[in-house]
Amino acid sequence: MKKPNAIILDTNVLVHDPNAIEHFMSENKVFLPTTVIVELDGLKRKIDIGGDARDAIRRIEDIALSKDPSFEITKSPSFTGLKHLDPSIGDHQIIATAHNIQQNTNGDFRKVKMISKDTTVRILSRELNLISEDYFRDQASIDVIKTELPSMNIPYSEINIDDGQLTFSVPEDCSVPENGGVVCLSDWNGVGEYPIANTDWGENFAAIRKGDIFKVIPSDIEVFGIRPKTINGDGPNWEQFIAIAQLMDPDIKCVFLQGSTGSGKTLLALAAALEQRKKYKQILITRPMIHLEDEDRMGFLPGDIDDKMKPWLRPIWRVLKELAEDSARKQLIDKLKNNSKIDIEPLDYIRGMTFFKDFLVVDESQNLTPHQIKTIITRSGPHSKMIFTGDLKQIDRKRRLDKRSSGLAYSSMKLLGQPLVAHSHFKHTVRSKLADLAEKML
Repeated sequence: MKKPNAIILDTNVLVHDPNAIEHFMSENKVFLPTTVIVELDGLKRKIDIGGDARDAIRRIEDIALSKDPSFEITKSPSFTGLKHLDPSIGDHQIIATAHNIQQNTNGDFRKVKMISKDTTVRILSRELNLISEDYFRDQASIDVIKTELPSMNIPYSEINIDDGQLTFSVPEDCSVPENGGVVCLSDWNGVGEYPIANTDWGENFAAIRKGDIFKVIPSDIEVFGIRPKTINGDGPNWEQFIAIAQLMDPDIKCVFLQGSTGSGKTLLALAAALEQRKKYKQILITRPMIHLEDEDRMGFLPGDIDDKMKPWLRPIWRVLKELAEDSARKQLIDKLKNNSKIDIEPLDYIRGMTFFKDFLVVDESQNLTPHQIKTIITRSGPHSKMIFTGDLKQIDRKRRLDKRSSGLAYSSMKLLGQPLVAHSHFKHTVRSKLADLAEKML
């Protein structure tokens, strides 16, 4: 019979995925240092990750009570021969636990592995000749979501009119996923109800895939008065054309908008929410409250939870202010806010809700784990829509997340091509020419 591996889990693994213990127990023996339980207890009231810590603690209790021999809680480790480690530091206690197990295996295990999402912990572990690995479950392939829009040649003669909707058939070799967008090169200029050959061949319109057809996106598409925008005069912003069509499609229940800062992700998401306000009971907005580079100073901010949230809500209020460009729209947005038709909630509160006829915008979702995004999506009830916006180049939880382990990347990969889900990747910064230059050059 093949011997199991000994797996020692760091606290950050269980915060990232509270199911991690069960994942490893199937073929290994999992050792959980008591330090991990103490650290989880200290995190359970922390904004954004408290729910995951509480979930992990509940799972640990259930597994411990089951007396499964594939799981063991370890007591205080010995630091003999580990003079460079500090017994008062939690990370060092976890490393020492792994080292103790390695020194006392007596051949019971094939390998002893430290699993941590903290780069420093992995480096220190390897200095003690421990096998140390990142947690690789729930990681995305970077190339799964293509950042460049595909294009195809569509002569005007191939475009059909079906109940007022312009469509064309999906080519046999087409790899565009369901609800995915495409830029169309055509001899029709994309304007008017009846396609005719009236222009030179070029990028003249965009379309999204719906089953075995593509639906042409109208050239005059807009949402709450916002039209696709570009700042450099280098042609239409096809990504925004496609994103608006996805946001306004009633059959699409979840949209992932990924791209660089200033590309219009949050603006379009909130504009779509306001445009469709009569279809939904409430517009809910949330975002992870994470400091730049994940330096947590939340506890030092004065006041209650609303006061503590204010620094993170400023970008949302700025976008709403931009949308209230005239007095009529300002009055409408103010009325919606006063009547709680628009509400902003902390992420922990959002995760505890069941959404019925709600339009939910989750901003900065690159800072969420796969487990957190799954928790949010699985709370979706009938007639609700969810929008996740984010930029994988702007991850602030760098000690725990990267482009592969971000929940935005993972959920986009896993849900790609599903009829209820759509994805758009923005590559143009539309904030200003200077912002666009910095995005490209710095």
